[in-house]
Amino acid sequence: MGLKKNIRFISVFLVTTVSLSIIAYQPSDVIIGGPTFPQLDYFIEELEVISNDLGIEISYETHSDIETYLIQNPNNNLDLAIIPNPQGVVNLGQRDIALPITTFLEDEFIEASFSQHLQNITTSKIDNNNYGAWFRLIPNSLIWYDVQKYNDIGSPTFNTYEEMIKFTSENSFEERPLWCMDIESGASTGWIATNWLEDIILHEYGPSVYDEWYQQEKLSSSEEITLSILEIGKLIFIDDAIYGGNKRMVRKEFRNNYRNLLSDDNTCTFSWSGHFASYYFPQDANYGTDYDFFKFPSAKNKNAMVGIGDVIIGLNSNKKTSSVMNILVSGEFGKTWMSKEDSQYIAANIDSNVDTLINPMTIKETNLIKASLSEDLFRYDASELMERKIGADSLWYALMKYIELKSLYIEEVTEELDSSY
Repeated sequence: MGLKKNIRFISVFLVTTVSLSIIAYQPSDVIIGGPTFPQLDYFIEELEVISNDLGIEISYETHSDIETYLIQNPNNNLDLAIIPNPQGVVNLGQRDIALPITTFLEDEFIEASFSQHLQNITTSKIDNNNYGAWFRLIPNSLIWYDVQKYNDIGSPTFNTYEEMIKFTSENSFEERPLWCMDIESGASTGWIATNWLEDIILHEYGPSVYDEWYQQEKLSSSEEITLSILEIGKLIFIDDAIYGGNKRMVRKEFRNNYRNLLSDDNTCTFSWSGHFASYYFPQDANYGTDYDFFKFPSAKNKNAMVGIGDVIIGLNSNKKTSSVMNILVSGEFGKTWMSKEDSQYIAANIDSNVDTLINPMTIKETNLIKASLSEDLFRYDASELMERKIGADSLWYALMKYIELKSLYIEEVTEELDSSY
């Protein structure tokens, strides 16, 4: 599980079973395994509804690394599992741990419910079997801002990345940097910058180039990828645009961004971050009045969206397991969860019913994701689809050094990336 997933999932070191059985010690009919995650209690409430509707007992086991657990414990008692990475889904399928998803779901349902890209990345290139059904999605391509500071600079709107760069260049001064962009994250420093690169590649060059890149069919030294890296520099190397400057960016923890953004002690107004930013704003800050976001601006691929998400796999084929699987990935799942004032649940099903959703932040994010899915412009985080030695180690390090050194030798950066292929 990559660091980005660790942000979403609070690691646990003991296996905990959450039982939905009304009668103590009554064995469960269906056991689901997976990580712990924010709002797990709301998910458990949904399982209780399913349990009552089907007249069966369901339990959920939390594991700090569900993929490794399944590999190391072949005789486990799980029926279903939530996997926070499509690579893990394919890996478990190729090991004959996960069953083909058509064991549980009809082909017609899969085609109607999930975008082609989401189907592709849970399908093995070896046997051409799809091993996962998508559960939920989380957006990355967001620009967060302090509402008051944003209003103070005229509430600008941007139709393109170029317009955002132009505004930043014309309105950044030594006493008024506009961006909080710290990226330090220990040994994983650089991963946030991969989000920026993914946004530029997808929005500027489209899904075909994006797909060729993460599939390692297009080198980083190719024109599109090289120019995309340079596009990051066009923003962060603007004089006085970044709070603390580019050298601070790689030395100050990324969580600082969201405290600094809402602080009266500095003027930074924007931060380029995914949904995870919402976890780190001060507890007394409120969405809409203190902070808000807009989607990464693009005219060429307006509805494109980079993000992450969770997949459900089947481990044991029987009627009860199939029934639970079909409900979890249906368009009707999550109504109780969505009705919570702080719900952050965004279904991956294209036809999800969001009538009960009331959290304005999640409504806005859901609309953006639905728009991207409808055009098959949602793309999973490319760095997590690549081999780890490329998507994590090499890419993180290369972007960190590029940012720190204001590298003019882009050829060295891209050649270093290409050498890891």
